[in-house]
Amino acid sequence: MFSCLISCLFSAIFYLAILPASFLFGARVLVKNLRGKVDPTNEIDIKGKTVIVTGASDGIGKATAEEFATRGARVILACRNLQKAEKVVQDIRSRTRNGELIIMHLDLSSLSSVRKFASEFIQKYPSTLSILVNNAGIINPVGVQKVTEDGFEETFAVNHLSHFLLTNLLLPELKKTGENNPTQASRIVIVSSGGHSWGTLNFHDLMYQKTPLNDWEFISKLYCNSKLANNLHNLELAKRLRSEKANVNCYALCPGAVDTNIATENGEKHPVPFWAKYVMFPLVRIIMGKDAREGAQTTVYCSLSKCLSHHSGEMYRNCEFWDYSKRPKLSEEDAAALWEKSEQLTGKI
Repeated sequence: MFSCLISCLFSAIFYLAILPASFLFGARVLVKNLRGKVDPTNEIDIKGKTVIVTGASDGIGKATAEEFATRGARVILACRNLQKAEKVVQDIRSRTRNGELIIMHLDLSSLSSVRKFASEFIQKYPSTLSILVNNAGIINPVGVQKVTEDGFEETFAVNHLSHFLLTNLLLPELKKTGENNPTQASRIVIVSSGGHSWGTLNFHDLMYQKTPLNDWEFISKLYCNSKLANNLHNLELAKRLRSEKANVNCYALCPGAVDTNIATENGEKHPVPFWAKYVMFPLVRIIMGKDAREGAQTTVYCSLSKCLSHHSGEMYRNCEFWDYSKRPKLSEEDAAALWEKSEQLTGKI
């Protein structure tokens, strides 16, 4: 009788604990092995070159800034929270003394702040910008709509509109750098998300001012819409750069399921259903989760890889091209319409 109980106990432990744990561990190892890696031996040289990283005070932005500094670049940390950015610089300097780390204020919830940043940058560092990384982003709690000082829905404004304006204001600088170095194109890197697949854009009501927000339970619809806008921006930008024969390339990317503070840095907790909080999210973290440094690898790849020197307007994931056949194909008509609408909303550039 006792031996039977022991046998049942061991069977229960095996099927309820050891077997699931082994499956999760194996799945994580498999997924990790499928991730691409940055090849430092096949990168453009950015020593002494000027790079801007928005949202560099935390998460992927911080890790990206450190990667650039390690390679000897002059890195502009474009951040809203300057005190937080100063701590980031101290932390990076504890690991590398390479490159320059320069903090500049940029609040992407304000178009006037974007214009001020661009003006100050051009005045201080004219004709030097080689790489612009549009990294910063926010995600508000499900069902929550906030409005910026300019009257825009906050998520769309920060994640798309302000980066659209920033890119256009700095584009002449990127073009100058490209012209001065014909063998090495300047680059614009837009950090998007796989969540763009769930996004939809209503061009008659982009800010959801008239449309009821029937949000999902586990992720903000407004966030997904803004990430779709990122990808459409990249598509139309590449088309315009090609027509101008500008020596500037642009790329969009999905960093993956990265453990950062993007969902909590605004001080609000995101209420999520029990099943998502205790089942879905933990499983995603265990199997597919990345830390900030791992999440920054595709950003670094798009910024520096020589393999991408003659590519533009494409999207990448896990340091490789993300084929259209494996995700929704973007509409060129929507990309053109969004560009026109974004110009109207941000004012004459």
